[in-house]
Amino acid sequence: MSDGEKRLPLQRLTLEGSNIKQEIIVEEVAIQLNGLDERGKFFTHATLLATPIDLVELHAGHLLSEGYVEQINSSDLFTVRNDASIHIDFQGRVYSSSRERIVTSSCGACNHPDLSINVPIINSKNTYFSNLDLTEIRDALHSLTTSMKLFNVSGGSHGAGLYSLPGDIKFVSEDIGRHNAVDKAIGKCVLNGDTKFSETMLLLSGRCGWDIVAKAARVGIPAISSLGAFSSAAVQLAREQNITLYGFVGKEGAWKVGS
Repeated sequence: MSDGEKRLPLQRLTLEGSNIKQEIIVEEVAIQLNGLDERGKFFTHATLLATPIDLVELHAGHLLSEGYVEQINSSDLFTVRNDASIHIDFQGRVYSSSRERIVTSSCGACNHPDLSINVPIINSKNTYFSNLDLTEIRDALHSLTTSMKLFNVSGGSHGAGLYSLPGDIKFVSEDIGRHNAVDKAIGKCVLNGDTKFSETMLLLSGRCGWDIVAKAARVGIPAISSLGAFSSAAVQLAREQNITLYGFVGKEGAWKVGS
């Protein structure tokens, strides 16, 4: 089983010159997500470029955050196969057509070219998260980044986690792709039997784009906080779905979208 990293000999440049050194590199591989069609036959509904850790959680979170299923009851519904490539089989009906392309680690909205959300939205505004002070937001993101073990040894992964009302952080996940890390955090939550997404805030180690806000909207997460900035499409969707955004969070302040 992979731990998400590889050690490769690379040339390292320094002020004194260069040498060859074993470096820790984040793994990025193609992972096929398979589910059952209307005839009960397996088909590949997505191929993700992702880091091969927390694979069942990745598939479970992806199914929910993209609106391909309404609920998932057990991790027993998934089987991981590793032959010529990695396959994650879901023993359930997937309401999605096969994608014509690989979803890259930076491309979370490749199947939504018009930036539309064609599934029911769970609107669950939580006023607690719409009125956080800067210190609490910064502390939450600091807890996320210090929990990112893969990033702390490689510098190459994104992280996501869920911040709950009592103030604790759960389901921290890492991946080469931002949207994959979010899927893993959502998958960990639901497979843990916790579906109270309305009582959480999504934490991001990087930027927040449209695709991340769409995932939060589909599962009912009312707020997102990111160390990076958010995009114009993310702002527009957040306003449409009544989701609070905190972005570009730093020592001096943060951006905010919401009341």
